[in-house]
Amino acid sequence: MMKVHSGSVFGIRELTAEQREQTRKELEWLENDLIRCRKRLAYWTLRKTQAETIPGIPEELRQSAFYFHERALKLVTSSEKLRAYLIADLQDQPEHLPAYHYEH
Repeated sequence: MMKVHSGSVFGIRELTAEQREQTRKELEWLENDLIRCRKRLAYWTLRKTQAETIPGIPEELRQSAFYFHERALKLVTSSEKLRAYLIADLQDQPEHLPAYHYEH
């Protein structure tokens, strides 16, 4: 027989009220920063598209557009991962047990 484990698949620690408030403030700041990062990504996506389609752009400008687009994409991706972990920290407290997985 297999044992079924209830609880989060993340290593969620139980938070005090003060820690929850601090996590909420951090999440609020991160979401505001994520908006800024997404705007920057949209700008560099536009520049990358222009670098790919417009003829006559110098090679160093073309390469810098690709470089900064990749950096902006990595920044947005890492911010979204951190946001997911913070949301999981807030939602997966003892009163919430949404996930089930098998124990090994």
